[in-house]
Amino acid sequence: MAKLTSDLSSVNPVILVSAALVCCVAFVYVRSRLGRLSSSSHRPRSPRRLPVIGNLHQLGASAHQSLHALSLKYGPLMLMHFGSVPTYVVSSGELARQVMKTCEAEFPARVMTEASRTLFEGGEDLLLNPAGTRTTLARKVCVSGILSLKRVQALQFIREEEVASLVAKLRRLVNDDRGARVNLSDLFLTLASTTLSRAILGLKSADESNRVMGQLAQQASNLLGEVTAVGDYIPALSWVDHLRGLTRNAKRVSRAVHEFLDRVIDEHIEKQNDDDDDDRKYFVDILLELQAKKDVIGGHELTRKEIRAVLLTLFIAGIDSSATTLECTMKEIVKNPRIMRKLQQEIRGVVGNKSNILQSDLNQMEYLKCVIKETLRLHSPKLVARQASEDVDVGGFRIPAKGVVLVNVWAIHRDPDTWDRPLEYLPERFVDACYDYTGQDQKYFPFSLGRRICPGVQFAMFSIEYALANVLCWFDWELPDGMSAQDFDMSAMPLHLVPVPPSHGSL
Repeated sequence: MAKLTSDLSSVNPVILVSAALVCCVAFVYVRSRLGRLSSSSHRPRSPRRLPVIGNLHQLGASAHQSLHALSLKYGPLMLMHFGSVPTYVVSSGELARQVMKTCEAEFPARVMTEASRTLFEGGEDLLLNPAGTRTTLARKVCVSGILSLKRVQALQFIREEEVASLVAKLRRLVNDDRGARVNLSDLFLTLASTTLSRAILGLKSADESNRVMGQLAQQASNLLGEVTAVGDYIPALSWVDHLRGLTRNAKRVSRAVHEFLDRVIDEHIEKQNDDDDDDRKYFVDILLELQAKKDVIGGHELTRKEIRAVLLTLFIAGIDSSATTLECTMKEIVKNPRIMRKLQQEIRGVVGNKSNILQSDLNQMEYLKCVIKETLRLHSPKLVARQASEDVDVGGFRIPAKGVVLVNVWAIHRDPDTWDRPLEYLPERFVDACYDYTGQDQKYFPFSLGRRICPGVQFAMFSIEYALANVLCWFDWELPDGMSAQDFDMSAMPLHLVPVPPSHGSL
């Protein structure tokens, strides 16, 4: 021992320090390596990524289709890297149920892009981003006040007047220029925009403000759907968005929307006591009443920013879902003449000799409801990505706090293990089936799963059913220029069709 001590004391101190450093580095490396191996065993599989852009190069023109193709190789839960943003893509109903129902509390936050932060002033979106006791309570009060079944039914007169205006316009066209094509994409967008402008803000149908709000809402919707904002995926390159004018455009649209909504809100505040007809109150009036009743939200008052955010959310979500569903339904049934004939036979059989369609008539149109459900299966509204608030286990894999989860409902609604002939448009699959829009079934959830389903489902479905029943009852529809159903391109935009008098002559 004395000899060993003597030998060590004679070693150069530099060598001892170097050896100690080597041992420390080796220890840290081995521990880090083992940690990565352990961590990777709890991570889903991932496609090979490139530096800086990650997996962005693997997204084609249709992101949901590209993600579905990748999931067939990497599994129903795979890890993608969109720039520097790790994103967990869910492509199975069971895993979607875990994320959106079982672990709902762990995924409370909607992912905010730079555009959404600008439009919603930092995230004041009560309807789509509930987080915290006060916000959750405010959301419940707003939804029950402005989107209850009673309120939706009370505003039926708006749907009836706007659809009647559309039908009258089509009748004039048929009488004046038989065989002329119409841009149904534009007509459906105008119908959705005008109906919502009246229901939400009480604007007059022919008012210029109605048109302006529709345009602003469409611009805001386009901003939120913008996937080329580089800074959202690679923050270090956010300056590119400034050079391209994306940031400036977002601020311009946001300022215009807020100024317009403030003006309308102020007008309604001035007229608050002029009209006591509760059935004719619009969404903005209900929100202003809730703002005055602090006790219904735990003693807190709805802020002006929150009211603006709720109104804007209703516009964007409502216009997009209603117009798109109407357009996609017409595309599908004109592509499938058998379905169109069967649907028109049902609608006209219910209406009979009446000169107009009643809301109550829709209850007897079961095949119409099946057609719309099938449209929403194949053309579901986009689901919002969610962000984990803490580490959470999904399907045996660990998703870390702040991890982004994206549910690919497009893939789930085409799962061959769930759906027979999943790529075909077959409304009959919903006859006597129990699927609905309540967000309780992991196989079918066009408006999301769990308690956070789209709050405007009832309003949207009333509007879609009523509009479709009318355009299919009072008109037959043909493809332009003698085109056959087999030659019709489903991706054609905008949708042009030719309205003609129905064969039974009831036009």
